[in-house]
Amino acid sequence: MSTQTDQPITDQQKKEQEQYTNLINSLPTRWEIELEFVQSLSNIPYVNYLAQNNYFNDENFINYLNYLQYWTQPEYSKFLVYPNCLHILKLLQDENFRKNIINQDFMNLLMNDMVKRWQSNANDQDETKDKEETKEVSEVKINGTS
Repeated sequence: MSTQTDQPITDQQKKEQEQYTNLINSLPTRWEIELEFVQSLSNIPYVNYLAQNNYFNDENFINYLNYLQYWTQPEYSKFLVYPNCLHILKLLQDENFRKNIINQDFMNLLMNDMVKRWQSNANDQDETKDKEETKEVSEVKINGTS
């Protein structure tokens, strides 16, 4: 067995080591990858794509979806930009949902339902904002500073 002698590191080796370190540091972490994937579940056509490509027939993938449920915990969910992805993640735990999402009509129904929820939430937020503004105006008038 041969041993390597201690030789000084060349400039080229230093440069290569620095490039390697920069590459490693630029790669996303597991947490970032999982965050991105969980959020991608809010894209219903993507979930349909997963079904069409038989991902939902892979037991390892199903186990991965189950594992990802840790994102429902507040200490993780606070990082989600698309919280609806948690609803889809929950639905994906159900075998019937996984079988049905491949159907175009089912996918469209789910997408339309999501849009209605968003519109309803937006309307609720607008109504809440209007009520708050009305209350502020009323308080100003009551205090005699209008």
